[in-house]
Amino acid sequence: MSLQTGLVFIFTILASVSIVAAIILLGWFLIWKAFLSKFRLVRELLGQEEPEEQQPLVWDHQLEQQQHQARARKARRD
Repeated sequence: MSLQTGLVFIFTILASVSIVAAIILLGWFLIWKAFLSKFRLVRELLGQEEPEEQQPLVWDHQLEQQQHQARARKARRD
């Protein structure tokens, strides 16, 4: 095997791996944009959104107020 044949072989392998990696990355990007980014679990796994436990307490307080108001409206007043 000559030096030129060895270099062509190495270049072919590197080019093939690069093309496959580019196709996989492009596929992941398209699937992310079209489908996966809509799921909170996937965003949390990738660190793009805080888990529910770490969200501000203001949200919990507002939710409690809304639930309390909903119960108050349901109470009968005779």
